[in-house]
Amino acid sequence: MTPEQVDQVVVTMSRQVPDGAFVGVGLGTPSALVASVLATRLRGGHVLAGGTIDVELPIDRWFGGSDATNGFTTGYVSHFTSMEWAETQTMTMQFLRPAQIDGSGNLNTSRLGPVATPTRRFPGGLATGDVTQLLPKVVAYLPAHRQRNTPEKVDFVTGTGRSTEASGYQSQGVAALVTDLGVIEWRDGVPTLTETHPWTTSQDVVNSTGFSLRVSDARVSATPTESEQSTLDQIDPRRLRDRELLR
Repeated sequence: MTPEQVDQVVVTMSRQVPDGAFVGVGLGTPSALVASVLATRLRGGHVLAGGTIDVELPIDRWFGGSDATNGFTTGYVSHFTSMEWAETQTMTMQFLRPAQIDGSGNLNTSRLGPVATPTRRFPGGLATGDVTQLLPKVVAYLPAHRQRNTPEKVDFVTGTGRSTEASGYQSQGVAALVTDLGVIEWRDGVPTLTETHPWTTSQDVVNSTGFSLRVSDARVSATPTESEQSTLDQIDPRRLRDRELLR
């Protein structure tokens, strides 16, 4: 992707964040961090990454540890507290980057191949098995949309994509997938292509997806507005977002 295409993908991710959301982000996902901060700067809300809350600009302070963020954040919390916030839905959304995602929205961040003889191992799920059922909204993203990382069924279910509703407690599970080709949303449990980026087509997305898609009235994702682009450049002047997406 070109830098302009990277910006479009990150802005598209940010539009998945509801107004006033409290977004939890992993430190190994700079694109998600930039998208979350962009959304909260424009529409209110909070970001928690690595126990650090609402770091002041520039965004790369989040990657410098406590020394870099000391005096530039409203505070720090333990992993125990952040999980409590997830359980009580004080935290309302999270981005996740899986190795695989299937047509049911199931996520694999653990391994590829048979359970007994995996061909590749990954760091594992950490809280992936929890947050998809705890948070009101989870959005997955893939820097490279290919059939191998969107199979009909993942090799290992690290986190389920299904929604949860019990005694007034609601979670959408995995609500959407944003990739370098477009946006897939789960509507009534069915993966539905809702957006394509200007450099691709609906057929390109279908051909690159290993599971079946409902394709109905997919629109072209809107280019960044002047406000989105200027804020994006302000919060991420060193373009940390390119680390995952630029190639």
